[in-house]
Order: sequence, then C-alpha cells, then structure tokens
Amino acid sequence: VNAFNPGLIVGTGLFRDQNQVFTKLFDVAATNVLKVGETTHWGGGALEYMTLSEKVGEKGGLYYTSPPGSSKFGDAAFDREFDVSEVSKEARDDDKAKRLWELSEKLVGI
Repeated sequence: VNAFNPGLIVGTGLFRDQNQVFTKLFDVAATNVLKVGETTHWGGGALEYMTLSEKVGEKGGLYYTSPPGSSKFGDAAFDREFDVSEVSKEARDDDKAKRLWELSEKLVGI
C-alpha cells in the first residue's frame, strides 16, 4: 500500500460550506496567481497515476507528494514531479496499525 498527496485543490467540494465568493477568489489566487494550488484535473490524474502505474506498484510503504504548483507541468509530470519517501516509522508500526483497525471497527460498529 502506498499513499499520496495531490496537493492543494480548492476547486473541489471540500470548500462547499465556505462563502462561494471567497472560495472562487482563493481558488484563482492559489492556482493561477501564487501557483501553489493544483487543478482538479491534476488531482484526478495523480490518482490515476498512483492506481495504474506499474512503477508505483513495485514497492509498498511509500509516500508520494509533489511540490506546490506541479499541475503547471501537465500530465506527463506525474512521474517526474512526485517526490517519493518512506512513510514514517509510526506508520510502519504493526501494533499501532492493529490498534487503529480495532478502534475503527468499534467506531463503525463491526
């Protein structure tokens, strides 16, 4: 299993409860002016890359992230722009993983 962070994507439903004028201004500022935000197209493409790339599936326990504003490089950038690192020591702790699973089961009632 691997994890990834597609970056700051304002143009999704995550901001739906915010003032719509603020959301649009923030989206334009983050994505087009400051170049630190990503497009929804980039986020979807990042998920597609993580799902379909044979390179990603070669080894588990990795965390993929990209520098802010990577969507400006286009679709071909996924392989080039993702920085790959090991997940934290805590994330590799099997005892903590088991405890999290048990707590999750309890919370959802299974």
